Amino acid sequence: MKKTLLFAGLLMGTFFSSNAQTTLFEDSFDTYTDFAISGFGQWQTLDIDLRPTYTGGLADPAWPNAGAPQAFQIFNPTAAGVTNASTGDETRNFDPRTGLKCAVAWNAVPGGGITANEDWLISPPVTLGASANEVRFWVKALSGSYGAERYRIGVYVGTGNPTSSANFTIIAGSPTSLTATYPNWAERVQSLDAYSGQTIRIGIQCVSADVYMFMIDDFKVTTATLGREDFLASKFSVFPNPATDIISITNHDAIAINSITITDLNGRIVKNTNSAEQINVSDLSAGVYMMNIASEQGTTVKKIIKK
Repeated sequence: MKKTLLFAGLLMGTFFSSNAQTTLFEDSFDTYTDFAISGFGQWQTLDIDLRPTYTGGLADPAWPNAGAPQAFQIFNPTAAGVTNASTGDETRNFDPRTGLKCAVAWNAVPGGGITANEDWLISPPVTLGASANEVRFWVKALSGSYGAERYRIGVYVGTGNPTSSANFTIIAGSPTSLTATYPNWAERVQSLDAYSGQTIRIGIQCVSADVYMFMIDDFKVTTATLGREDFLASKFSVFPNPATDIISITNHDAIAINSITITDLNGRIVKNTNSAEQINVSDLSAGVYMMNIASEQGTTVKKIIKK
């Protein structure tokens, strides 16, 4: 079945050392709800074009969110009941690289002056190490009948939620966009060393123009092998930072937090709490502070800024 228009209405961050690398975050998208277009793990999706999307692989697609405006979707071809085709007017292969699911961007139906996708898949916050930081993921085009899919890679510094493409620094795919082709999955590896030591979110932007479906699987962020303190620090994220009032503390591995102590740059304790999730800094003077996070796996320190 050719591509059609339908107008009617994470986390596993595991640690291992291999080739002197530490995995900071990885995801194959298999643990998320089938056909979700938002709210899967700590991933963010950002649909800028707001156009209806193509569907395909079935005469009458009925999976949730089929044809709806969307950025990226968790797609399970088995649950969708779609078919592959290696010959004929339209070739296509929905198979994920691994597992049963992958993240996909259905192409926007042109209209209203919009001719191309402007859709983002944005990773959870990741704190990079000192060196050898890389992101790697696999990409493919659903079909070879309509041309290559096109995409860019961007970086957002911080732990907040980007709201526009202007929030990202494009690190690959500008001015000439990157391509994903059919039929084989291809790995993309991109250095992140320009952001060493910083907490960032990595965005993959689909910019295909009236093609079909862009596919992503097996996303991973790695760094040089960390010492124990650096490794523990990489597990925790504090946001927003800078902050005016409430700071949230999260980690990818459900590590139990025993206490949080904030000190000024002279080492004086200015705030202490047993809360495992949030701390209110509204009563602190503007400036730089050190947040000491005591957990069941040890103590780590994060620098915070009070605005």
